[in-house]
Amino acid sequence: MDPRKAPVDLPERTGQTSPAHARLLADAERASGETPVGCEWLDDQTAADLDVPLVFQAVDRTKTITGAQSLWRWLVAPAVDRSVLDTRERKVQLLGDAALRRDVEERVPLIGEADAEYIPELLWHAPPALRTSMIPIVLFAAMIACLVFLPFHSTLIVPLLVLGSASSLYDMVAQRALARHADALGVLGSVLDGAARVSQLPLPAELRGDIDRDLGIRAKLSKRLLLLRINDPFGLFELLRAMFLVRVLVVHRCVAIVAAERERLRRIVLWVGELDALQAVAQLRERDLRVRVPDITDDPAIEAGNLAHPALANAVGNDVAVRGGLLVTGSNASGKSTFLRAVAINVVLAQSLRITFGTWRAPLMRVRCAMRINDDLARGLSTYAAEVASVGRLVHAAEEGGPLTLFVLDEPFHGTNPVVRVPIVVAVLEHLGASHLVLAATHDLDVAQLVSDRFERCYFTELESGGFDRKLKLGIAPSSNALALLERAGYPPAVLSRIEALRAR
Repeated sequence: MDPRKAPVDLPERTGQTSPAHARLLADAERASGETPVGCEWLDDQTAADLDVPLVFQAVDRTKTITGAQSLWRWLVAPAVDRSVLDTRERKVQLLGDAALRRDVEERVPLIGEADAEYIPELLWHAPPALRTSMIPIVLFAAMIACLVFLPFHSTLIVPLLVLGSASSLYDMVAQRALARHADALGVLGSVLDGAARVSQLPLPAELRGDIDRDLGIRAKLSKRLLLLRINDPFGLFELLRAMFLVRVLVVHRCVAIVAAERERLRRIVLWVGELDALQAVAQLRERDLRVRVPDITDDPAIEAGNLAHPALANAVGNDVAVRGGLLVTGSNASGKSTFLRAVAINVVLAQSLRITFGTWRAPLMRVRCAMRINDDLARGLSTYAAEVASVGRLVHAAEEGGPLTLFVLDEPFHGTNPVVRVPIVVAVLEHLGASHLVLAATHDLDVAQLVSDRFERCYFTELESGGFDRKLKLGIAPSSNALALLERAGYPPAVLSRIEALRAR
């Protein structure tokens, strides 16, 4: 049950943290009602639509769990304040020094993925409530009193042995209740030790920040945790810990210290994690030839060149210009949805890691998506009702005004018939595009005909030889490949001919 020593002999980790473990800190912080300064959380629907876990795995070059959790935190809370990005960029540039980056990598705290949940739980969840009792204090005081007076009254050996047995039994029972707290404190101790090692480096002032002042808390915790770490080959210290209830008393005291110093401890954890995340961004820029540093402007438009999806190794890049709105039509499976995600996730990357997969020139903006929408049986919602609710988020966000937002919609209102759908889609797109940027895809060519000139029209299409080139073209899709896909899927000629006859009516 005693807190563990700083883990050793762990294999080098590079981009191997699972999204499930990487997201724990951000999820805990968000659940506590807090938001990183100068940033905003992506809403759950947008994060799901943009496949954040896949993107994280594509860009993660961190060495530690703490670094991966900081990187995830950046991704799901993009900056909306230019100063946040400027500060982050200066730090990335400083860690462009390979020698300094290597020194940092060697000293950052390595903890196993099995321990990934302890720090978020200890520092961001509600403070742990430990059951208070006078029993361990009374037993400890009685043991000390017996030891003090034993040289003068040898008969005290009997109550001393009884008290020692009672204390050992109490310690054994208490271990079950305190095990998780003790484990969490051990992991925290390892992070603090790693932060102290990193702080000994000759870091530039901007990277160092106030870490020297914050690390003053380490001594207060470390000297207590040391009492739980000392061991000997004969198990004497373990026996003494049990008899004098050292474990119980120290864990209670350390949990109280953590509860009182949560803000300072959070800063230390974020500092060491962000150093790892910063070096990961510097490494990604050096080694991935697709990566560019975006140009953040004040012009309310997106201009991008050869822009690609980061999670697709052989993704085809496209030139993109969104000034007002961009409506994409085209064949089934031609790449419309992937294109929408590529643009939106590059907004997030530009405002979190300060990288894009292609050249990028755009202002700071929010991103709101309504892409993967289906019926919700648990809530008793049809597909159309679910779409009304999801797209309604975007409409209400546009009504609220505020900063520039990129609204991304994929086949909106596909759950209702085209007679009703087309006017609804056109009206919603026009409303969203009145003061924000809109990126949408649809199969309804009538929508492309009816939206205003505020919307640029582009399309993807199938090659005559079959397959797709995934290249965006100006204009409205000339045809659909829906019938061809049925034919390739082996639908019988009778069905295909009936479809052709019905289309000819």
